[in-house]
Amino acid sequence: MLTVFRTTLVLLAASLWLGGQVLAATPTQKLVLEKLQQLQESGVIAPGSVLRLQVKQGNRASFTGTRQALRREWEEATGVLLDIGLMPQGTVGNYLRKGTDADLLVARNHEYADLYHQELIISLDEPLQAMGLELNADEDFFLFEAQARFAGQTLAVPADGDLLLLYLRQDLLDDPQEKKAFRERFGYPLQAPKTWQQYQDQLEFFHRPDDQLYGTVELRDPALAWMHWLPRYASQAFPNQPLFDDNLKPLVNSPAGIAATQSYLATLPFSPEGIARPGSGYDLALPIFTQGEAYSLMITLAGAKLFNRPGQPITERYSVHPLPGKEHPQGLVRRTPLAFGNNLIIPASSPQPELALLYALWVTSAEISTATVSESGSFVDPFRYSHFQSPEIQAVYGQSALAAMQTSLDLAVPAGTGTPGDDGYLLALNQALDKAARGEITAEEAMQQVAEDWERITQKQGRASQRLYWQRHLKLYPEASERGVHE
Repeated sequence: MLTVFRTTLVLLAASLWLGGQVLAATPTQKLVLEKLQQLQESGVIAPGSVLRLQVKQGNRASFTGTRQALRREWEEATGVLLDIGLMPQGTVGNYLRKGTDADLLVARNHEYADLYHQELIISLDEPLQAMGLELNADEDFFLFEAQARFAGQTLAVPADGDLLLLYLRQDLLDDPQEKKAFRERFGYPLQAPKTWQQYQDQLEFFHRPDDQLYGTVELRDPALAWMHWLPRYASQAFPNQPLFDDNLKPLVNSPAGIAATQSYLATLPFSPEGIARPGSGYDLALPIFTQGEAYSLMITLAGAKLFNRPGQPITERYSVHPLPGKEHPQGLVRRTPLAFGNNLIIPASSPQPELALLYALWVTSAEISTATVSESGSFVDPFRYSHFQSPEIQAVYGQSALAAMQTSLDLAVPAGTGTPGDDGYLLALNQALDKAARGEITAEEAMQQVAEDWERITQKQGRASQRLYWQRHLKLYPEASERGVHE
């Protein structure tokens, strides 16, 4: 929802007159459409405008809707046509530096630092203030600071909530013979793992390739390495294991970093061939898990949306859980990263940022976004607290999957490093983990290499300014006094 500060804006009652047509409108729609009408009348938004939106393949359906219904709803209400194109899967920064005429793009959470630092996107605070609007005034967006803001600036409108979750073969966990055999072998009950060691035990136990069953299809694509390593690393200390010290010296070349890397590498013997091949990704993992040929998988809540589709062999055979963690004297620490997150940003080159912002507010509003999130053909996941109460969204994901997501909100660590040069930091980590996965270097050597590479990046960017960005980023980590420690 939006809050309008200027009392001169008048809320329309049950309908809105726009372009000679009477249209039904919900509260947020009324506010956005009224503001759009004012800008059209003043000439800020020209007649016959076309809004150019570039999105990823996996979330295009969320903006078009079923049979283009959402697109038609916007176009009929505003007279503004939507040109919805596809952008590459690579980094948004590379895409923007090549030049684009897009008015609105999607970007992952960890990309904000570089996009803003390189002046490739605009801050939304000024246009919001100019239009008398406030984002998240009702605090319905969850993890808002991590999803929308960087360095005290609002840079994105949240449009996707992506936390990694653990998917398990519940039918195997419930099998009496499996329970008995597991207890005899490992000496404790078979249940959803609380710790990374328990998880590793279960991968070893269920890995039966001769029976077409792998222990896991947890991704090892080098491009995605950091997001599967980070939850292991962040849980190594209570309440969190930070990436840097207060002076931005890397802490990864340490027992914590080595342990996280060893845990990351330890899944490989219990995975299908090719899991660590560049570009393998979910194209390899999803079909295997869907067919019931893997015990475990890590993916966002979108996995449940896919697995619940009619005719899927895995439906009603899986369960969803928070990621495992590590036991400490103070309690069990679990962590999960904001891994992806296709949120809406406005390029600095956009010729019509006001129109782009109004559309972003409309499509992510509590009313409209129920349809975008419940669209079964899209990877967009809940990003508002109110989504968890929506019957339509509950029907798509299932109550247990949504409950795992809600629990994981308290365990979420922000994506990446939160500093300019983030792409370089993550690339160095990914490359070292890839070398270790291919057996070229040890876990110890990988962390030493990362620490050296990170120190070079920090020196290039400037330690003093990087420290300030990192201190802001670190405040987004869970605090033990409030959340993030679960039995």
